[in-house]
Amino acid sequence: MSENTPQGFVSQSGVVLRRNADPEGNVSLYLLLRSLGPVWVSVPGASRGRVRFGGSVEPLVWGNFSLYKGTRRFYLKSVDVKEDFWSLRSSAGKIRTLLEWDRLLCLHLVPGHPCDEVLGPFYWSSVLLKEGVLPEAAEWRFLRKWLGSWGLAPSLGSCASCGAVLGDAYWTAEGLSCSRCAGGSNGAFLPSARREMLHLAEECPTARMKEFFPASMEDPGLWKDGCRRMKAFFDFMK
Repeated sequence: MSENTPQGFVSQSGVVLRRNADPEGNVSLYLLLRSLGPVWVSVPGASRGRVRFGGSVEPLVWGNFSLYKGTRRFYLKSVDVKEDFWSLRSSAGKIRTLLEWDRLLCLHLVPGHPCDEVLGPFYWSSVLLKEGVLPEAAEWRFLRKWLGSWGLAPSLGSCASCGAVLGDAYWTAEGLSCSRCAGGSNGAFLPSARREMLHLAEECPTARMKEFFPASMEDPGLWKDGCRRMKAFFDFMK
């Protein structure tokens, strides 16, 4: 936990999630850092005078952050930018997707608690957007990886109620159910072929995502509906 970090200098890789500036030119950054988790970092005078960091302290910038841990807070000393995903900022759809992931991380991660299991999927899913993967498929993969690391992702292969191997399935509040268990739940029907497509998007190697799920792929409704249902599982954490 970040409060247990001893006073002094520390360097960690991570990403900027939020940037707040006050009228005096002081900036506060909400960083997601390896081994430290989400932490607020102060950057006095970052938007005025000679202490400027420019685009290196904008949201969604990844890098190595050199910090000083004082008695009560962290202070930013320098940033070595590794990836800014600047090319995505010219695409309204892709940057909207990234900002939605950013919002979810700010909302659901506990400040000061390490969450390296989420940091990796966030980065690699962002890379998929940059490389031309269908944004909705990349989002599905990110949410599944995140929920899976926390033990919250419903099975795509077994009935949520009886554990039977699924063919055709139905979406229910608990996840996917077989036709017998779904009963009168009025859950949305998910044919076996589409269920297997969702499973492939979660499990296939990162290097093959563009091959299977290019940005030109049709049927974004499948992914949007799946992502909406996965986001509902975050409510279990509240």
